[in-house]
Amino acid sequence: MGGSDNYFRVTVSLKKEPNTGPIYCKMEKSNKYRQKKTVKLFCDAVYRFDVSFKPPQQLQLLSIDGKLIEVTEQLRDGTACAYSAYYSTNNAQPSPKSHRQELPITIRVLGSEDLKTCLQIKYYKSDDHKHCEWGSKLHCIELDCSSFEGNLATVNKETYRKIGAEP
Repeated sequence: MGGSDNYFRVTVSLKKEPNTGPIYCKMEKSNKYRQKKTVKLFCDAVYRFDVSFKPPQQLQLLSIDGKLIEVTEQLRDGTACAYSAYYSTNNAQPSPKSHRQELPITIRVLGSEDLKTCLQIKYYKSDDHKHCEWGSKLHCIELDCSSFEGNLATVNKETYRKIGAEP
């Protein structure tokens, strides 16, 4: 990771393209799912994933749902850096009622092992705005991370930030 500071923050935000529309998530009321929050995605859509690092890191690899995704560096200064990538849901099928899926995300930064996280998602038909665009508007997901001996990167805390919510 560089330097003596082993802690860093990865912020992931998602926007629906081409108009950078918001993504919605909902808090699950029951314990039948693995995670408490579900991110809602349309089938047959393209999403822009923005990944930023504080302090700056060199992103070597981004994999979403097991697929290597091309990334473009958007910003870099002494305090942070940001990358963008595009993910298509063209082959996704709508999730059955009361069913959630996992969307694994792997991030590799220079000098570290893979950092793995997973979003709990539900896919909706491309015209099902009533259900897919209901819930809280998701601003970003913050991953407070650390690297330890052997360069193993781990997520210590995961925070979902809503649009318009106080930090």
